[in-house]
Amino acid sequence: MMDHRSRESVNGHSRVRERFECTDFQVLRAAVALAFLMAVAVGCGGEEIPDPLIGVWMATSPTHRGRFIEISKEHLIFSSDEDHSTFYTIIGVETSNSEGKSTYTIAYHGSGDFRRTLVVRLAKGNPPSIQLQNNAGRWVRKDEMGPKQKESI
Repeated sequence: MMDHRSRESVNGHSRVRERFECTDFQVLRAAVALAFLMAVAVGCGGEEIPDPLIGVWMATSPTHRGRFIEISKEHLIFSSDEDHSTFYTIIGVETSNSEGKSTYTIAYHGSGDFRRTLVVRLAKGNPPSIQLQNNAGRWVRKDEMGPKQKESI
């Protein structure tokens, strides 16, 4: 097969190759540094989503009837009804405790890959419930709702 590139182009590439020639050790160091940086970037999100937050949470307020939030270890799903939901990837979570309640700030990728947060306060009780920041309503895990609560939703 014949090379159709000009002689200057071929010589130019060889000069660049000579200028940036690396030893195997230098390539290995660069690969390890890149792997470290990627691990740091992935791990920047803080803690892992705790088990008490995992599940499908239904709104108990009549003004939010039919809405739910699904929280898993990796994903966050907001739904205004059974046909409309939005899926996000969780980056990490930070936890704080006060007044007998745990507050979780969940970081996730929003639309356009912007970092967004959802602040959730977990109230222990029977059944446990969550409250979202800037939202007075309570949310109860779907599998722990009583028959009356399920009927009202």
